[in-house]
Amino acid sequence: MSVITAPESIPLGSPLPPGDLHAVSVALPKWADTEGWASRHPRILEALQVGYPRFMIPRVVESLAARLLEEWALQMRSSAAGRRAMIFCSRRHALMCRDYLGRKSSPAAASERIAAFSVSWNGKIAAATNGGTLPDGDVELASGMEDLFVVCFPEEHFTDAKAFWQHTGFGISSRRATQWVKLGPYDLSQADACPTPDGTLPEFASVQSAVETARASMAKLIATSQSASGEVNVDDKDVFLYPSGMAGVTEVASAIQGLRSRSRKAACTAAVFGFLYVDTYKVITRVLGFDATLYKFDDSDIDILEARLDSGFALDALFTEFPGNPLLQSPNLSRLNALSKKHNFVLVVDDTIGSCANVNVLSACDVVCTSLTKMFSGTCNVMGGSVVLSPSSPFYLPLHDMMMAKQRDNKWFPEDILLMELNSRDFVARTRQASSNASTIVKQLRAHPSVVVVYYPEGSPSQSIYEEFKLSDGGYGFMLSIRFTSPARAVAFHDALDVAKGPSLGTNFTLACPYTLLAHYRELEWAAQYGVVEDLVRISVGLEDREWLRSRVAKALQAAEDEG
Repeated sequence: MSVITAPESIPLGSPLPPGDLHAVSVALPKWADTEGWASRHPRILEALQVGYPRFMIPRVVESLAARLLEEWALQMRSSAAGRRAMIFCSRRHALMCRDYLGRKSSPAAASERIAAFSVSWNGKIAAATNGGTLPDGDVELASGMEDLFVVCFPEEHFTDAKAFWQHTGFGISSRRATQWVKLGPYDLSQADACPTPDGTLPEFASVQSAVETARASMAKLIATSQSASGEVNVDDKDVFLYPSGMAGVTEVASAIQGLRSRSRKAACTAAVFGFLYVDTYKVITRVLGFDATLYKFDDSDIDILEARLDSGFALDALFTEFPGNPLLQSPNLSRLNALSKKHNFVLVVDDTIGSCANVNVLSACDVVCTSLTKMFSGTCNVMGGSVVLSPSSPFYLPLHDMMMAKQRDNKWFPEDILLMELNSRDFVARTRQASSNASTIVKQLRAHPSVVVVYYPEGSPSQSIYEEFKLSDGGYGFMLSIRFTSPARAVAFHDALDVAKGPSLGTNFTLACPYTLLAHYRELEWAAQYGVVEDLVRISVGLEDREWLRSRVAKALQAAEDEG
């Protein structure tokens, strides 16, 4: 599905796109619906058929986790009562989760009550431990029948376990869970929300060949797009693919941590530059334990950072976005890059919002991370991520070695890979069409008296910085955010805007949301210090006909004006 023709008719809690139980967004049509979702109101939660998979664990995954927990308890002659479980695709990720939960408990309680185990396709359950290595098993299990790794814990640790799942992006996908539910060793064929009707496993050889071809095609597309400016020549081997965007970010941060731990025992240090996507900051601080400082995005903040570095502060990594989400500011990458060279830290840039179809930033950093879930896919029904290493980076060789060593743990499910590759084939053309549509809508919004400011690279104070890295035929991106003259007008505009509404961005269909409520509901005052106010409206513009978009925005603007 490309666009949604009648988004105003989609009921609360329905998948976005409609009818797809692997959807990565969910309909929250009214401002109050998003507020209810954020506050965990039962009326809203009960209506949700799906959700963004890192924020709401898919029901098929929860069903599988409960069943595997029962089997573990049976074999251990224990009870599953009062316990929950999380499923991962690799032992390392499961043990990371176990250790993370252990840090939230006393050592004695953790060793007794938090466990990690593996489950093979034939139903065998074994403890997953730090010592030694697990056998690779039959190569023919690479079609999606590989072992699963489960962490079980007391119910009171669920909030922390869910945070690990959300921040890292390491959890299994709904498609992988569905295969286990339908065809795996335990009878779960009647489980709720199990969307795949097929009852046979594909031939290994055909799947493996198709997956290898798909991975190679995506790596080539990403490498070619990242090289479009001619500043850097990226090879396919410089591209690493992951089951989610946050999995890629987490693995990059973990690799940096591994490199730095060789030279000293102190915690790794990081600068988070600009107001970044919520989980980037939280994964490096809460999960990985970086000592991180949050900076705003402009040159005065670079002055502060530079003075600190010149005084002897040792920085291991700087994370930023180009442009930022949700305020679309473009940090001065050239200056940050010069600092990284002078002071020997790794500069990591997330270009998901700008997209390598519009901007090439690899010449001014060491690593580029991208959520492929967004415009690279566009269809809003599959998760993925990529990491690209700059071959000109002084950290290239050690980082490449570290990333290669970790790559085997990131088992992207074959069906997800094949769908992502299919979706991505017209990625550049779609991104530029959506960017052109967004530019038109920005002009319409800025001309209206109810609007205080539209955050968008074109026409922003940092436009010239954006244009340093903009491709000659690239645009200014598909996403924008809006502040109105009053919160009431923001709500009126949002509720009257007849487009799809829910979490995520970079979809082929236009998707709007009250961003701050979704991402920072429990830290609204803190977010407001960085300009991310409670009544911010974010719109990810899609591929719809331009006049269709303009007429719907005009109707919503009239509603805002009528609010008085």
